[in-house]
Amino acid sequence: MKCLLCLLGCLACCLIAAPVWGQTNSGSIQGTITDPSGAALAGANVTVRNLDTGLAISTVSTDAGLYSVPNLPPGRYSVSVEAPSLKKYTQEGVTVPTGTAVSLDIQMQLGGVTENITVSADASQLDTATSDIGATVERSLVANLPLEVSGTIRNPVQFITLVPGFVGDVGNNPGSNSTDDFKVNGGQEGGTDVLVDGVSISLVSPNTQWNKGVSTDAVQEFKVLQSNFSPEYGESGDGIVSLTVKSGTNQFHGSAYDYLRNRVLDANSWKNNTAGQKKAINTQNDFGFTAGGPIYFPHLYHGKDKTFFFFAYEGFRFRTGSNQLRDLPNENFRKGDFSALCQTGFAGGTCNDRTPNPANPPPPNAPCVSGDIRAQCLVTHQLYDPTSGTAIPGDVLTNDSNFKPSAVMTKVFALLPPTTGGLTQNVTDHSLSSTTANLFDAKIDHAFSDKHRISGGFDYDNTRTGGTSSLSPIFGSSTPQNTRYARFSDNYIFSPRVVNQFLFGFSRRYRAEGSNSIGQGFPAKIGLTGVNNTTFPCFKFFGGSYREVLNNCGDSEFADNVYQINDSVSWVKGKHNLKFGGGVRMLQFNVRRLGSGTETRWPARCLAL
Repeated sequence: MKCLLCLLGCLACCLIAAPVWGQTNSGSIQGTITDPSGAALAGANVTVRNLDTGLAISTVSTDAGLYSVPNLPPGRYSVSVEAPSLKKYTQEGVTVPTGTAVSLDIQMQLGGVTENITVSADASQLDTATSDIGATVERSLVANLPLEVSGTIRNPVQFITLVPGFVGDVGNNPGSNSTDDFKVNGGQEGGTDVLVDGVSISLVSPNTQWNKGVSTDAVQEFKVLQSNFSPEYGESGDGIVSLTVKSGTNQFHGSAYDYLRNRVLDANSWKNNTAGQKKAINTQNDFGFTAGGPIYFPHLYHGKDKTFFFFAYEGFRFRTGSNQLRDLPNENFRKGDFSALCQTGFAGGTCNDRTPNPANPPPPNAPCVSGDIRAQCLVTHQLYDPTSGTAIPGDVLTNDSNFKPSAVMTKVFALLPPTTGGLTQNVTDHSLSSTTANLFDAKIDHAFSDKHRISGGFDYDNTRTGGTSSLSPIFGSSTPQNTRYARFSDNYIFSPRVVNQFLFGFSRRYRAEGSNSIGQGFPAKIGLTGVNNTTFPCFKFFGGSYREVLNNCGDSEFADNVYQINDSVSWVKGKHNLKFGGGVRMLQFNVRRLGSGTETRWPARCLAL
């Protein structure tokens, strides 16, 4: 209860303390209307109409001739102005990009209201109404530029590489933390906030992993704010990436695609040809479809100009194989015979190998030789009994009376494949890596009237990256990850000069980093007691090429939850265009170790700028 009261108090502070812009991806059209003499024209009726959905919003110019139509979904619009004793003015093709305030000043002409002046042209305007510095990737580029398909599903955030000031790399691999080390305009690495329809999908986890669970073909526009952006954009130490998901229109539209790569179309590698091996598996398939239009139920409901839907599906399948030489303890080592380590033979059971004494090295003209007895040369490659300190004859553990074979390690070694007998590169690993991803995007827009409209969206991504090995079930790992994004917005026009926008969003990312041995009861199988029977335990050798070969014991799970609430009011008063509001973003980061316990963190943050 105390936590709830604290949160409500924090929200109240945000809403009262200072004006703030409500975070959104919507744009606006604003400007000044003048009469033929250039004087401000008050009381002119302004109607803005979306050319694709029929959405129409009306307002009236103020005493100073100012008009503003906020919270417009990105798209193409027409602007019409009517006033007594003046010709009706219509401007077609006014393009409103994502998060942009379009300035359009209009001078009326004398004439009857039945006379029309129509300008038909692409009237995209510079954003002179804000101090934002940024760049918009046009919808034609989003639709037509190819993105890399290289082991992971296509990533719409990769369009950021087209923006001036970008430095670094952008990947989309849920199994890697190092493929998103980028920054914008000299900002902080990892400080970029990513928005989908105004809702943040950035992660809470303290590293450079990113969420991109949105299909590229579902993105309408892409905008990057680099600096000087308004206070509505909090939680960022770098730039703001704003993605706008497509919406349905009055016309039904659809598309389908498939990007395919497989070994039938690829040449064999030089390495495989030299070894006489066949081409490895390398199949990549990125496919999907989109559909959108008005919601229509025959004889029941037709959503033209009112209710629209958009749906997108994208699938990705990746399979690649490789043949790699690896180092495993050979059969003699597994039995305790380490005599192969001694390179110059044994004398009286002690290895003749020598190495310079770092505290008292021999002179350069008299280096250590085999069997050297000088104090300047130390015995090397010799095993010793840790209890008595005596040398183990021939480096064979069974020659030591104190040696007792480990029942656990004997069973561990029994899980390893046979080797060629060499010390290194003694086994061939035939591995298979795979990525399977399924993305769904859905969006519904509905206009109750010219004054009231709502919009909702949901994005789903289920991606699994992992690999298997021919060596043993204890090798290989997987990284399953899924994301859920949900958002809802409500726009209401209280009067021609007062408009409210409410926005709610929720995003969740689940990610696991696990060994393929999870759930197979390996601790019990090898006789290890006193530990959780979840995954094959970690074994590390001290140095050498075998150090990490048995260190495959991933058992971690992570979950990020982000809750976001914003509300903003736009008010046109005289010569002033005001916007104020507040927002709360609650962040939760959960960690679960299958071998230990769980952890939950709740850093709640409130924005008031």
